[in-house]
Amino acid sequence: MSIESGRPVLIIGTGVMGSLVAWACARSGIPVHAFDAEAGRAQAALDECLGWSPEDEQRIVKTNFQVFDNLEQASSGVQLAFENTYEDLAVKTEILGRVARLLPPDVFMGSNASSLPCSPLAEASGRPDRFFNLNFTDPRISRLVELMGCPATSPETIVFAKQWARHLGMIPLHVTREQMGYSFNRIWRVIKNEVLRQIAEGYATPENIDRAWMLSFGTDSGPCGMMDSISLPTVKKVEQQYYLDSGDEGDKPPEFLTRMINQGSWGVASGQGFYQYPNPAYRQPGWLEDPD
Repeated sequence: MSIESGRPVLIIGTGVMGSLVAWACARSGIPVHAFDAEAGRAQAALDECLGWSPEDEQRIVKTNFQVFDNLEQASSGVQLAFENTYEDLAVKTEILGRVARLLPPDVFMGSNASSLPCSPLAEASGRPDRFFNLNFTDPRISRLVELMGCPATSPETIVFAKQWARHLGMIPLHVTREQMGYSFNRIWRVIKNEVLRQIAEGYATPENIDRAWMLSFGTDSGPCGMMDSISLPTVKKVEQQYYLDSGDEGDKPPEFLTRMINQGSWGVASGQGFYQYPNPAYRQPGWLEDPD
């Protein structure tokens, strides 16, 4: 089965990543049914999507983006239900089970999980053969998505997931054997873990870590700026999943990260993280050249 451009995709959870996936769908011509349990959040996501869109794209995004406050209504007629809630197994399995009961058995389901393997989510969906994990980076700046199934995922489902990703202008990289954190995400996780350790133990500042990264790789932000974009609560939840899996104290999210989150420093979403937004220091002229 191939992606049907005129048939809706249900986006469950419209935080940072859910909103970005909804935006990628809507701008590509796929109708979006957006649902979030938090009142007003799905409407706010539409406003954000319009803000990310050039003027000539805003009409098509608005036309293809429909907000729902009722999950049963949002589930009607969709070809795919794609979950984007917190990186918490209990939260994800509960919502997937609830949504699955509203859908015909032929509807595909998927998750934007960052670290969690596919199997427990697929089991919760009640249709493991039609379930996949597809982890997006920021589709505004990166075309990368990592695709992972579980042993029960059918070849047809993998084909569908790849076609959907390509329809959105993304490049799906298939992780052919299920593992926690996909492939590139595990590499990024090692970098992220070391960055947090160096900050926690006072070896380097977030600014100089980002300067070193940007100077070395020619990027327009560094690891701390990237974590701000992901949102620090999400970063912490992902790190916590690795810690729960390994039991290694070195995998535990550092205390300073918890303090930042408790103080409302969530990153771009709250206007304050490692940097202040919407105009972070690393985008200012001369910031790279003047570390003092």
